Amino acid sequence: MGSGEEAKRAVDSGCDVIVAQGIEAGGHIRGATALLPLLATVLDAVTVPVVAAGGIASGRSMAAALAAGAAAVRVGTRFLATPEAGAHPDYVAALLAAGDDATVVTSAFSVGWPNAPHRVLRSALAAAEAFEGDVVGVLTTDGREQPLPRLAALTPSRQVSGTVTAMAMYAGQGVSQVTAVVPAAQVVTDLAQEAARLLAAWGR
Repeated sequence: MGSGEEAKRAVDSGCDVIVAQGIEAGGHIRGATALLPLLATVLDAVTVPVVAAGGIASGRSMAAALAAGAAAVRVGTRFLATPEAGAHPDYVAALLAAGDDATVVTSAFSVGWPNAPHRVLRSALAAAEAFEGDVVGVLTTDGREQPLPRLAALTPSRQVSGTVTAMAMYAGQGVSQVTAVVPAAQVVTDLAQEAARLLAAWGR
């Protein structure tokens, strides 16, 4: 949810849990508010558990969201750099090389999902805008090839070939904290342990 009003409507419709998604999130985003201010608004608006999402890629950011009242966190970009994710190696390499100002919100990658703002790597947007041609790559599944148009919303997996650097490389603002490829279980352990240590230090 991108606002307190949206969260209230969801609860009124029967939702038992709300995900408050800050604009720091990678991929498609719903609102325009940073996570912590949004989390405060949503927590005041509803009584069901609220999960915090958007830019969380370290134990410190996880601890901050939990200390602010979130019941849990939702992590996206950090899990792209795991063997289990299936992201294309060029995508993973771009994530690992990304700095603090590496992402941008745009609506450019709209083929197949129009009129939906999303956060991607700035380098991917620049490469897509500079790409010459209508087809940027091919998706191969079950032996069948599907051409991928330039500015397609599909994110590059290992089943994709072509100019991967000009495809929709979704990433949240916490991407600079993604520095190595490790198993998903290790990501969970590292996040939980660091968050627990910090919360204890903060007296939470």
